[in-house]
Amino acid sequence: MKPKKVVSVGKPVESKGKQKETIRLNKFLSNAGICSRREADENIKMGLVHVNGKVVTEMGFQVAATDEVKFDGARIQKTAPVYILLNKPKGFVATAQGGIIKKSVQELIRTAAKTKIPPIGDMGRPMTGLLFFTNDEPLRKKLGQSSSIPMVYQVILDKNVTAEMMKQLKKGQLIFDKEAKINIISHLDGKSKNEVGIEVHSLSPAALVKLFEAVGLKVIQMDRVTFGGMTKKDLPRGNWRKLSAKEVGFLKMLP
Repeated sequence: MKPKKVVSVGKPVESKGKQKETIRLNKFLSNAGICSRREADENIKMGLVHVNGKVVTEMGFQVAATDEVKFDGARIQKTAPVYILLNKPKGFVATAQGGIIKKSVQELIRTAAKTKIPPIGDMGRPMTGLLFFTNDEPLRKKLGQSSSIPMVYQVILDKNVTAEMMKQLKKGQLIFDKEAKINIISHLDGKSKNEVGIEVHSLSPAALVKLFEAVGLKVIQMDRVTFGGMTKKDLPRGNWRKLSAKEVGFLKMLP
C-alpha cells in the first residue's frame, strides 16, 4: 500500500494540474486590516495566529482563500474590512444581536457594502447621533472590551438638572453590573436647565438612561455628537460615510 501524501496546512496543493492561489500570511493579515506586515511577522512569531486550527510561527507561510485564519482567537473575515460612521436618525434601531427588525439601521447603510456590517453597540429608536459599524472582528472585540472610547452626548431631561444631581452623576452608579459615571456635565449655553452636554467613556445610551434614572431624571431626547474623536461635521442626519485611515488608526490605538 502506498503511503498517503501529507500536505501542509495552508501550502499550495495540486488540483487538476493547477496550484491554489496563495499569499503570504503576513500579507493576508495586513490586507484584513489587522496590522502592518512587520507587526504581522511579530504576531506570527508570538504564536497569535492560527491557520485551520493550528498555530503557525513560520515566516513566509502561505495561505489559500479556503483556509480559516484566526488572530488572537478571532476569525479573520476574508472580505476587506469596512468602517462606517452613521448619523442615526430617530425611529431606527441598532442592535448587534441580529434577527429581523423593523426599521433597522442596516436599511440606512445598505449601499455601504455587499454584506451586512454590524454596529458597535446598540442604540434604541428614540436615540440619535453617531453610530460606528465595522466587520473588522479584532477591532470589534477591542472596542467591545474598551472602557476608554471618548463620547459626547447632548441630553434633554424631563426636569431641570441641579448642581446636586450633577455631583451624583459624576460620582457614578452601578449600572448593568458595571460602574458608570459621567466625566464632565454642564448646561448648554442659551438652552434651558433641563438640557445638558456630557462627556463619558464607553457608555451606551441605555446605560446613560439608567444612570439619569438613578438620580430621578427621565431622558426625553439623547444625541451622540462625538464617538472616538469623530464628529458629525458634514454628516447630516440619516447619512453615513467611510472612515479615513487616520480615524481607523486612532480607534485601533485606543487602550
